[in-house]
Amino acid sequence: MNLQLEGKRVLVTGSSSGIGAGIAAVFGAEGAIVVVHGRDDTRAQAVADGIRAAGGRSIVALGDLATDAGADAVAGIVDRELGGIDVLINNAGGKTTAGVPDWLDIGLDDWAATYQQNVVAAVRMARAFVPGMRERGWGRVVQIASASATQTEAGLGEYQAAKAALVNLTASLARSLARTGVTVNTVSPGLILTPASRAWMEHVASAERRFTAEQLALSVSRIGRPEDIGRMCAFLASPANDFITGANFRVDGGQCRSIN
Repeated sequence: MNLQLEGKRVLVTGSSSGIGAGIAAVFGAEGAIVVVHGRDDTRAQAVADGIRAAGGRSIVALGDLATDAGADAVAGIVDRELGGIDVLINNAGGKTTAGVPDWLDIGLDDWAATYQQNVVAAVRMARAFVPGMRERGWGRVVQIASASATQTEAGLGEYQAAKAALVNLTASLARSLARTGVTVNTVSPGLILTPASRAWMEHVASAERRFTAEQLALSVSRIGRPEDIGRMCAFLASPANDFITGANFRVDGGQCRSIN
């Protein structure tokens, strides 16, 4: 299928590593002009250089989206360099607490900071770029949530709550953009093999044991990769998709047992 993404301007927030970098690489391979975003110039430039080395087009925008100033800086770079975007992938996020703390030990500051990183950051980017999409009569927004937004685990309370809010935010934004040509959807990854998840698995696994797909309750025979998320994002963001909006898609190898 030709996804018709050639020349589309795509901002992937939080794309200097991990899932975001994988999403950015997929869009670069599809011919889009990719804005690699992060807070570390060296890491962001490395991802952008990789896209260009593979024959794609990419620029870098730096800024902390958990702050108004950082979001304004990113929006300013994008507007100056590209005059706006056609596709927004809200991937930036994460959790502020280390490890898996007891629910009651998660500080109130951590709840607030995690909400800023995952939810308010997405709102800032939507406010910056969706008006232009609506004015042009075409655009795509894809939010990256988590399978844990709908199937919870102990010790991830603030992160799971923020991701659940992001799924809800997607649906309400999609409703507000009805019949404008702008669609909004969520992709919810399960466990994806990134540097961060690899470090976590190595930390909790003994020297004699390694995680397998069966131990992780997957229905497929491998752990997910960033490009798995990238391919779903590319379809949802493409002109080939003009009928799906307000939906949440789990890309988790069957890890999540709840009904969406």
